[in-house]
Amino acid sequence: MKVLILATGQPSKHLINALEERGHTWEHHNPNHLYMLVSDSTSGYDRLYNGHSDLETPVRLLARNYDAVISRIGSSIDHGASILRHLNENLGIYSAQTADGIETASNKLKTTQKLSLNGVRVPITTYAKSPVHTDWLIDKTGGLPTIAKLLRGSQGVGVFILETPQAANTTLESFYKLEASIKLQQFIDAGSKDIRVIVVGDQVVASMERTGKKDFRANISQGGSGAKIKLNDEDKELCVKAAKSIGLEFCGVDLLKDKNGKSYVVEINSNMGTHSISVCGNWFVDLVKHIEQKSKKYKKENIKEEKQQIKNTFESTSSTIFSQTDKEVEELRNSSISRRLAKLESELLK
Repeated sequence: MKVLILATGQPSKHLINALEERGHTWEHHNPNHLYMLVSDSTSGYDRLYNGHSDLETPVRLLARNYDAVISRIGSSIDHGASILRHLNENLGIYSAQTADGIETASNKLKTTQKLSLNGVRVPITTYAKSPVHTDWLIDKTGGLPTIAKLLRGSQGVGVFILETPQAANTTLESFYKLEASIKLQQFIDAGSKDIRVIVVGDQVVASMERTGKKDFRANISQGGSGAKIKLNDEDKELCVKAAKSIGLEFCGVDLLKDKNGKSYVVEINSNMGTHSISVCGNWFVDLVKHIEQKSKKYKKENIKEEKQQIKNTFESTSSTIFSQTDKEVEELRNSSISRRLAKLESELLK
């Protein structure tokens, strides 16, 4: 396969190793350097160009040169997701992550809403723009202590525990004055531990228990430590369901387990860190194997759909050619369709 790595930073060495060990080639493009072109043609002539500052003129990225996209978008989410959507939907290139899934995962409130909608257990959550009934909002989450989270942020940044009425009032008042959107969430006493789970397709391929050292946050980036664990079947099903709920075939799912062993999904990460690889093994290998299977199926489905579109187009066109005999129209239609279908078949066999 030829893989386009769509990443806002340098691709992980673990990802590169996984691709090369499987015999694949790759090309890295930062979505912030790419230009999108949406054509006025109804037959689909949309384009994507590399607009890096080192280039004298933008260079077109040909869709036929790529079998799949691997997205690792950690910043400029809206733009990166728009580029990925163009690659997936307009240019027909497969990826294990959807633009909508990445956008949802980047918003903690939207993630919670989607999970709850699809029957995935989450901590009780409240949200308001500029509330005057903060005590009521806190009580609805189970009272103090409660967790306050900025709607965007990763690696434990923007997550606070509110333990006293004074701290809660001061913190919330400050955020609301700054017009910073936050949600309040039930405090799950998990003993400063959580579980980072890596999902690929229908499988859990890695799970690591993280233990916090500084405070209630267990993120490795916040000084926590990690240990490989084995999930039970119920938690595996929960994590796969959570990933599917927001449209991601590849992501990190964060679980909290309370004192009674009940599991809650608290976050989903589309651009999860690679700390767990040193503990659990290179889960990028599982991703590459998954893409090998899915990209072939995706390409076949796209070609089948395009074949039908070609037939429909020529059937519509031929009916408007009144100056030619029926025989001439039929010959023209069959000849044109045959050429287009032959080209599609050759692409499929590559």
